[in-house]
Amino acid sequence: MAKKKVKLNDKVNTKNKKGINIDKYETDEAKEVKRFVFILLGIIIVVLACYGITKVVKDKKTIDNEETVTAGVIDYDKVSVGTILNRNINEYYVIVYNQKNENAMYYSAIVTKYLKNDKAKKVFFCDLDNELNAKFYSKDKESNPKAKNASEFSFKDLTLIKVKNGKVDKYIEDLDTIKAELSI
Repeated sequence: MAKKKVKLNDKVNTKNKKGINIDKYETDEAKEVKRFVFILLGIIIVVLACYGITKVVKDKKTIDNEETVTAGVIDYDKVSVGTILNRNINEYYVIVYNQKNENAMYYSAIVTKYLKNDKAKKVFFCDLDNELNAKFYSKDKESNPKAKNASEFSFKDLTLIKVKNGKVDKYIEDLDTIKAELSI
């Protein structure tokens, strides 16, 4: 049987703390362990670099594409013409006006002042500028104070409707009469 040749250890020059050259010998196994550790550290650095880059890019996309979501708000004080007569209250008012009208803020202020009264009935707002209500807005034509159902309604710039038990009780188009009805 032949014996394996054993490689001689390589001589490595190193300096000690005092700066004097010292000869050290390194075995093949020690060299392999060193090489393995360097390769392992290199792989770890590459993986961490890839992870970091991915994280930065992903976070940047999230920030750029982030959309704020706001909860929808339902305003129960606003109604469309089609629902004026079917509220679940026995007696209430509906003020119908075009919010783009120059006096719209004044009309709203009148209703707000009325609602501060302790015995005030519920008031719903109907905007004639809304697409659902636009076909009921008659700028030049006559209004229809004798309407029995929602499809027969026709309004001018300002109308106050008093609804009692699902039927039109009063239909007022004059501002002074509206103020008198609301006791303002």
